[in-house]
Amino acid sequence: MAAAQPASQRLAATFDAVAPLDEGPARGVALGFLPERGRPGLARIEDVAELGPTLDLAAVLGIGKVLRLLRAARIARPRDPLLLAGRPAEAARLLERALGTRVRLEVRPRSRLRFVAWTEAGLEVVHDVTDVLEGEDAYLVLRRGGRPPLRMPRSAVTRRQTEVERWWEVIGIERA
Repeated sequence: MAAAQPASQRLAATFDAVAPLDEGPARGVALGFLPERGRPGLARIEDVAELGPTLDLAAVLGIGKVLRLLRAARIARPRDPLLLAGRPAEAARLLERALGTRVRLEVRPRSRLRFVAWTEAGLEVVHDVTDVLEGEDAYLVLRRGGRPPLRMPRSAVTRRQTEVERWWEVIGIERA
């Protein structure tokens, strides 16, 4: 049985920030939106349109976000939009013309759990955790994606902490 998806929300916002991301593994454009009405937890929405170094599924989805923003701003799309793959600076230049555009966003709350343990050997960080079980002699860290659990002996852990990262994922962009 599949896990239920969190409920999405629709809201009016203004597209107010764009910046190319071409350092590290993330290549694309950072997008910023300012919701028109204040809602708890929705002071600002930031998203990334991934453009990848090559044309893969993530890059195609990112190009789709760029094209939907251009359409909402009534700006002509490039002749061959697939050429935006791996070219975040060019996509950012196009989107700068769309700054100030009112859009209707569909957003979904997302979160990621991380387990941090301080040990004699140093800091141990486990990402994409689903649960942490405390046993008498060890912590059992359950991970997402079918990966095997990690066992950390309690005697080796001097301090531990569970952290939650929360954000809003943009799943739809339309003209307001």
